[in-house]
Amino acid sequence: MNNKVSRRATGVLQLFAASLLLFSAAAVSSEAEDRFLIMELMDRYGVIHDFGTAEEYADLFTADGEIGTRTKGREALIATAKRDHERFSAPPGADGKVSSIMRHIISNRIVKLTGKDTAEGSCYVITIINDKKDGPLVMSLSRYVDRYARTKDGWRIAHRDIVMESGNQEIGKRFGFGR
Repeated sequence: MNNKVSRRATGVLQLFAASLLLFSAAAVSSEAEDRFLIMELMDRYGVIHDFGTAEEYADLFTADGEIGTRTKGREALIATAKRDHERFSAPPGADGKVSSIMRHIISNRIVKLTGKDTAEGSCYVITIINDKKDGPLVMSLSRYVDRYARTKDGWRIAHRDIVMESGNQEIGKRFGFGR
């Protein structure tokens, strides 16, 4: 009888250990998925900024999302995107399509989950300008320092600080930065 009880106890312990492993794997999987979705959001920011609409740009942020201390809320984000599109649009090509002369290259992404629905992270961004006259020029190397929030529509940028680490002031002035 002791042997029977011992086997049952072992079976119960094995079942308990297996459920703990499954729970742990699900938690790790969920955490990895959240980190991946946020990194994808970081990349999407560069693509949308360069090729998307002002509304798509604002959709990357929470409803009260902000950049630094100057831009807060959806309407301000839309206005920022429209201003950038006006400043950085290339003349229409032979096909009549307009594209941006600016490209954002995102790299070295780091994400830390800080809660069930919150995270923080940073990445580097190289901003390249191609004015079709001088060819591609590196305008700046910056770092985005972000806070993220999970919304009903997925992960969004709640707050972004842009830290310029180096930049070409001549190019910046030529394209309206520093005004």
